[in-house]
Amino acid sequence: MTQEDYIISMFRKDDCKRLIRSELNALPETATIREAIDALRSKWSSYVCILGEGKQLRGIITERDILRNIAAGSLDENAAAVSIMNTEFHTIECRESIAQIALTLYKNTFMHLPILDEGKLVGIVSARDFIHYLVEYFAESVHTLKPVQPTQDRREGA
Repeated sequence: MTQEDYIISMFRKDDCKRLIRSELNALPETATIREAIDALRSKWSSYVCILGEGKQLRGIITERDILRNIAAGSLDENAAAVSIMNTEFHTIECRESIAQIALTLYKNTFMHLPILDEGKLVGIVSARDFIHYLVEYFAESVHTLKPVQPTQDRREGA
């Protein structure tokens, strides 16, 4: 078995819940934009999920959504968070392989991918979570990598 085949086989065997590294950052549909901003700041997160009844994912608010509204001059902190949430999101079922999750993140250039279990949100996998997963699996390989040599022959500047 080649190393590539081994990696693919491991990605197919592992449960996707191994990728979920952080606590879900979520608010109810009744939350305000101010509450969403506070949730982003307090959890050092770049997203907050907006959930309906039964942990149904209704939308996602990212730092980019907040900044876009600030730049447009249309951010009312007392308005409902649902007014700025993104409802065009991709999800993946927990039964999917880690290989499928990696492919979905890569092909769509997603930073966050909501993971569902029978339609209910169980967590978010970020690109960073996936990198941590790889480092855990291949710790020896990562720790023994030779440093990259500088590409310049001479120093810049004064």
